[in-house]
Amino acid sequence: MIHFDREKCIKCMKCVQVCPFGVLEKQNGMPAVVRENDCIRCMHCGAVCPQEAVLYQLKDSIEKQPFPVIQSETFADDLKRHILLRRSYRRFQPELVDRNLITEALELAAWSPSAKNQHPTKWIVIESQSRIQKLMDVILCYVRETGKSKEIESLYQKGINVVCGESSTLLLAYAQDSALYPETDTVIAMTTVELYLQAKGVGTCWAGYLKRLGNTITELRALLPEIPEASSIYGAMMVGYPSKERYLHVPRRLKRADITWIEK
Repeated sequence: MIHFDREKCIKCMKCVQVCPFGVLEKQNGMPAVVRENDCIRCMHCGAVCPQEAVLYQLKDSIEKQPFPVIQSETFADDLKRHILLRRSYRRFQPELVDRNLITEALELAAWSPSAKNQHPTKWIVIESQSRIQKLMDVILCYVRETGKSKEIESLYQKGINVVCGESSTLLLAYAQDSALYPETDTVIAMTTVELYLQAKGVGTCWAGYLKRLGNTITELRALLPEIPEASSIYGAMMVGYPSKERYLHVPRRLKRADITWIEK
């Protein structure tokens, strides 16, 4: 899978040094692939090569675009502020979010960390209000029949939808159950998506009810034939342009980091 352009390679061995699983070794003064089956296609080798001499399947192993160097000295403070100001929005405008923006966010999630670089998460974007209403109808029926999560119906009768909010778009993230860490990988990917969307002015809220019930209610899964068998919903999110509400302050976080330092 990995090849080296011998004309470009300057034999610095940086690719060998960064390989996390010892797939590459120095042989006859050149980097060489010695354990190809252990390669997780992380492309650290390509990212570190100063000569762009690393190929993957005989194609470039890196994106042919300027390296995204962060120039701003205030970036760390800006990022901290962005994280502190992130809110969970449940009230949205009826206007659909630009598909190009959602696609850009989902594509960006492909660069988030993933166990053994599997990236098992797949996405379903539901813009259909009729499909969303059908999902809610099934959930409400389930609540009435089982008596579980009664707050869903009682609040719904008061005009509060704790499952989908007022979102015009639902984002479902699913993965094969046989993946190494499907839930962890999906959470990391969705966090990446959320932070980017909110930076672009799009409101989000993690839809925990929908995730849980989507894997519990058989009739609900029947409304989602796009999700194959042996796969589960590992994340769900409400997405939309926020309503006119504006948050002016960072709320005091009552539960802070619980940290234990081990020195010996």
